[in-house]
Amino acid sequence: MTDGANIIAAARRWIGTPWRHQGRSASGVDCVGLLVMIARELGLSVKDETGYRRRQDGRRLFDILSRELQLSAITNWKNGDIGLFKECGFPVHVGFLAREDTTETVIHAHARRRQVVEEPLAVYGAPVAVFSLKEQD
Repeated sequence: MTDGANIIAAARRWIGTPWRHQGRSASGVDCVGLLVMIARELGLSVKDETGYRRRQDGRRLFDILSRELQLSAITNWKNGDIGLFKECGFPVHVGFLAREDTTETVIHAHARRRQVVEEPLAVYGAPVAVFSLKEQD
């Protein structure tokens, strides 16, 4: 089942995994690789896009996410939704959104920290778009 709790539990199992550009295994993942690996783990079909640069094109990333996932409301996101974040002014980073009581976090493969981490969402601010990995009802 792909409810938010299962998605967050799957994402948290990857915490501490090394960061690796275009990585798609337990030996290393990038932010997109984390999304792909969790989708696969949950038995979901998500087309994997590779061949992107280290600093990817934000428009291309948004287009790919829009084709593969369901766009959700930014202000009413749910556990397990995927936030698209800006870095240096461009939407180039994704992470899993989690909320417990009033605590909001993001689970993501962090290049500068060289691993998958969970940290307060306030570090990144609000995502510029939110997508759902969940199966359609």
